[in-house]
Amino acid sequence: MQEQRDAVRRFTRTLALRPAIELQPATEDEPYGWAQPPDRADEFRADTPAVPCVVISLARERSGRLLREARRTQLLPPLVNPWGTLPAYGELLTRRPRPLAVLDVPDEGCADELGQRVGILQRLAPVTVLAPEGTCPAGLLEAGATNVLPRGMPVEELAARLMADQRWVARAAREPLSRKQKPTPMPPGPLPEHASQRVLLTLVLADPRPWCCHDLTLLLGSAEQPLTRAALRARMPRLEPHLGRLGLALRRTGGWGRFSYLVVPSPELTPALCHAA
Repeated sequence: MQEQRDAVRRFTRTLALRPAIELQPATEDEPYGWAQPPDRADEFRADTPAVPCVVISLARERSGRLLREARRTQLLPPLVNPWGTLPAYGELLTRRPRPLAVLDVPDEGCADELGQRVGILQRLAPVTVLAPEGTCPAGLLEAGATNVLPRGMPVEELAARLMADQRWVARAAREPLSRKQKPTPMPPGPLPEHASQRVLLTLVLADPRPWCCHDLTLLLGSAEQPLTRAALRARMPRLEPHLGRLGLALRRTGGWGRFSYLVVPSPELTPALCHAA
């Protein structure tokens, strides 16, 4: 028993000689009161530079009032793009850092196929949806939205939440892309003459997954009227010369009114498939 008491005293003296561990109070930058590892220390910083916004509306004439009020916060850009605006898509695809797409849905009358539109748009850039009151956010978040905000909230709160989304996108952009996520660079030489062809080329190179014809016609049409499949079939083969300079080709698969386009290495295509694409 005496030996045990002596061992306890020696251990106590050892602890007394060690410097005390000082726990710092929690701060906004370090919410749990612990120092972050050096490579992650800035993930919680509120002053992380925000990415820009590109605003796309499903009813531009009904978006004006809210967005004019929001611009007083100097957060949103002055331009509101209608759905289907090709330069807006081009900016989402090519601008660095990648912008945040803000999809404004002024009322329930504009919400047809909203989940599908969100799923398509998030393939171009992160998406925050400004939704009318009563919209269930679950389906839109499942479709790939970064956030769903009620557009009826006070403008100052809306601006603060959008700024938080922009900072989150900026932090996420620092993460290295996997090999499958990295977009294929644009081909050397002249690009397509028409803006629609340039956007299409950037689109198929930016995302290696197949593009369904219904998604493409919805993306490239207006909010009221999708692009016709006949027009899409006429546009897609015009990308072949530009893809060929990268050793790529366009494969068309499917049928019965539903088909998809996929960029593949040229040697994988037989002459028959090349002709069909």
